[in-house]
Amino acid sequence: MEEAARDYLTYARQLSTNGCYSKAFDLYILAFDKNPQLKNLFEPEFQIVLMRLNDILAAAGKIEDIFTNFGRAIKTFPDNIYLLNEIGKYLYKFGYYTEAWCHFQKALKTDSGFVNAEKNLNSVKNLLVERWHFRMLNDKIRNEAYRAAIHATITPIKDSVIDVGTGTGLLALYAYERKPMVITACDGSEVMTKVAEGITQDMGINDMIILNKMSTSMNYKDIGGKRSLLITEMFDAGLFGEHILQTLSHAWEYLLSNTGRVVPNKAEFFIAAANCNHLHLKYQLGDNAKALLNIPMVNVHILTYDETYDCEDVHLFKDIKYITEPQSLIKVDFNDYDDIQDKLYRCEPFSVEFNALEDGEINTMIGWFKLYLTENITITTDPRADNRCNAWQQAVFFDNIPKKVNKNETIISQFLMNSGKLTMLPDCNSDIMRISPETLRFLNDSDYMKMITGCIGMACVYLGQMIDMSEMSIVDLCPFPVFGMHMLKRGAQSLVCYAKTYSDEEFIIRVFKDNNIDLSKVNVLVGDDWTQDTFTDEKYHAIFCNTFELCGEIDLRQKDIAQHLKNAHLLQGGLFMPSNITIMCQLVDCHWLDINNRVYDENVSNYKVGAYLNKYQVSQNFCIDLSHLEYTPITEPTSLGSYTSGIRSEVVNIPIINNGDANAILCWYKIELMEDLGDISTNRSNSFIDNLAFLANPKIHMTSGEVANVLRCVDPDGAFKLMIDVESA
Repeated sequence: MEEAARDYLTYARQLSTNGCYSKAFDLYILAFDKNPQLKNLFEPEFQIVLMRLNDILAAAGKIEDIFTNFGRAIKTFPDNIYLLNEIGKYLYKFGYYTEAWCHFQKALKTDSGFVNAEKNLNSVKNLLVERWHFRMLNDKIRNEAYRAAIHATITPIKDSVIDVGTGTGLLALYAYERKPMVITACDGSEVMTKVAEGITQDMGINDMIILNKMSTSMNYKDIGGKRSLLITEMFDAGLFGEHILQTLSHAWEYLLSNTGRVVPNKAEFFIAAANCNHLHLKYQLGDNAKALLNIPMVNVHILTYDETYDCEDVHLFKDIKYITEPQSLIKVDFNDYDDIQDKLYRCEPFSVEFNALEDGEINTMIGWFKLYLTENITITTDPRADNRCNAWQQAVFFDNIPKKVNKNETIISQFLMNSGKLTMLPDCNSDIMRISPETLRFLNDSDYMKMITGCIGMACVYLGQMIDMSEMSIVDLCPFPVFGMHMLKRGAQSLVCYAKTYSDEEFIIRVFKDNNIDLSKVNVLVGDDWTQDTFTDEKYHAIFCNTFELCGEIDLRQKDIAQHLKNAHLLQGGLFMPSNITIMCQLVDCHWLDINNRVYDENVSNYKVGAYLNKYQVSQNFCIDLSHLEYTPITEPTSLGSYTSGIRSEVVNIPIINNGDANAILCWYKIELMEDLGDISTNRSNSFIDNLAFLANPKIHMTSGEVANVLRCVDPDGAFKLMIDVESA
């Protein structure tokens, strides 16, 4: 029997080599059935065959066959965490989110240090419940204002209520407190509908109707008659971006009685012209970068991806200066159907006129709103107000050309209601080039650009010892090849570089032309439709790679390519950059991270919301600018070792400097481009990448003078996460 099993394995390997993965898979299973003792030895190669087979089946749309194979594989290897994770990934891909969650969680119960399973579980949670739900529910100012307004509006026993976009059902619960005749709540999210049902049922409320439907897909027959009051909180930073005008237009036609009312009664949107270098550099190429590239007069903006504004917590930007007073752009009466129609279908732009308070430059427009919940109860998202609601961020209209103004000068800006969403009209006819966020942020990182350009002379001296500049071949896979461009300008023979998008490729070509670079020397790799095989057998004298994602994560694909280039394509004695990347961390107590990941019942009038929503807490946050984050340090910043030289899972001991409850491990990197030339931290303002936070749940009390134990978990592919080791904490 053992000999037969060995024969099966030999044949399976032959079939696999020839790409016959289906037959090879069957023979591996037969071999393991014949001789179970072979399973541990041949498990890794069996997994590879299964993954390749499923890739082929997925391309052919044979979903049932994929899960049949997984079923047979997991029966053979019931505790294989990698198989559980792969099953979860396919379930996620095909929309079976609850089942995917179960598989990722099962893998983590077997190995809590399994990084990829945890990241995948976080992805499921983020998809099912968007993060803004947490900050909105923790906004006590907003919640209590809505509660007071709803109480003041409802006539007990007489009113019939519909809560549109109910979410957890909080506003419907406030309405229920006033004992109206009937309450219907609806939401398009199945998850949020189930959360609302769970909360109300636990309270013994059985006469509230909760529907998993968009209000715009219903009429009064679907809800048992027209309603006398509609309550809603369907607003984004730009007020209208959640299609509130379309929703209310439909509601007045199909869901509300002629004498119905809406809470909020009215809304008003304000605009202020401002100067903020940090915001400007997030969306447009700055003067320093233009000077570096020798394109001083070219307007270069971020790719918009059809977004007309971005959302930011503007009060965190300490360098913001308001050049004008805010002006009212639009005021809409939600209780007036004609006014809603007028605003929604208006073709003419809304104009706003400003007077400059001082000499300066306007490089951004900030928008916020005021909700008139009733005549006497209002809330605002004004970033200058101490009593603002933090449930919503502010709208940043980022696509205007910076404009110099003099004190008392009049400035006119125009906005369109574009499909129910505000769009700022361009104030001039200037041509604008578009590049990816990655490329723009990279070039606008002045400190990193100085470090790159500052090491070019040393690189030339080092490489000049092995070959003449005219024969030098370079690879620069950074978002923009600053190093490679300067080497070409010094006479290098060739450059292979990378463009994330075709817009980036156009930009690279334009800059190279403006710098009189011979494009025949340049090969641009665009997008992700290339692999390490693209480099065939070529050898290079200098290789500069970027292994970071914009959000702060390690880009595992680029990491693998970088490692391959270093090992297989770098000439002996050649230069590889960066020479070292160090992972840094710091344990902190951060309120902002807390309220964006956990609902506190005291903030929602002591309704038991947390028990239902907090199961969707995640263990990691991305895209964090630590220079704007308020927190109390529990430890000093600490090195967790070199990522470049390879890291393994281990516990790192860190001295505690302050008493407190640690709820996060902040994480960033130090980058050393060349040995002994110093390093640069990504934990600073205007860094080309954001930072990470690994979240502790629950908080862990720390005592000054003791030691915190941070567990650094690393998967075989290099993905890592950080955890506070609770057992030894």
